[in-house]
Amino acid sequence: MIRLALAPLLLAAGLAAASAAEAIRPLPPAMVGTWGYEGRSCTEETDDGRVEVKPREVTFFAAFCRFSRIRVERGAIVGSGRCRGEGETQVDQGDVSFRQISPTRLEINVQNSPHIYQRCDRPLPVR
Repeated sequence: MIRLALAPLLLAAGLAAASAAEAIRPLPPAMVGTWGYEGRSCTEETDDGRVEVKPREVTFFAAFCRFSRIRVERGAIVGSGRCRGEGETQVDQGDVSFRQISPTRLEINVQNSPHIYQRCDRPLPVR
């Protein structure tokens, strides 16, 4: 009898875990990697125009976002989560959108300021 009483609780816990996993699905593998603002961003170590895209976060030279939710919206992949902007000391809620232009081009849009980055052949550190 106790087993029957626990069954709905176990089912509910399983559904909640499935919902949480869906909410933080990763970015598509084709978007993951190091991207450069321009050609020299990929080859010059001192250039600060590199972006590292990971399955659930993005790191710029002086900013980052860790996504708690990734969704498709108007043809773009939008990551929502905790972000810290350049020069900021606190972490706030924010969004970053990604649109794959080609295998070597990725549009990244932060605060309505899109830019098309190119894939770096040799990933250099972002920071």
